[in-house]
Amino acid sequence: MAIVVTVDNRRRVKLPRGTVEPGDKVLVIPAGSRLVLIPIPPRPLEASGGWLKETIDKGSVRRIVDELALEEVEVKLSRRLKRASRN
Repeated sequence: MAIVVTVDNRRRVKLPRGTVEPGDKVLVIPAGSRLVLIPIPPRPLEASGGWLKETIDKGSVRRIVDELALEEVEVKLSRRLKRASRN
C-alpha cells in the first residue's frame, strides 16, 4: 500500500488514520531522496517475540555505545581541525 502525504510549512507530515496512533514513536531513516518510517513498539524487546536474544546487560550496551560515540566525535573533530589548519 502506498500513501502520498504533503509536508506542511513547519516540515510536519500528517499520516492517515490507522498507520500510527498519536504518541507512537517512529524511526525515520533518510535513504537518499527517500525517508523510511519504521514504527517502534512501546516495548521493543517484548514485541520481538523472542527472535531478539539479549546476551549482555543494559549497562554493558550503554558503555559500548558511549565508547563508539566518543570515537566518532574524535574522528569528526580531527577532520575539522585538519580542515581548519589548511585554511
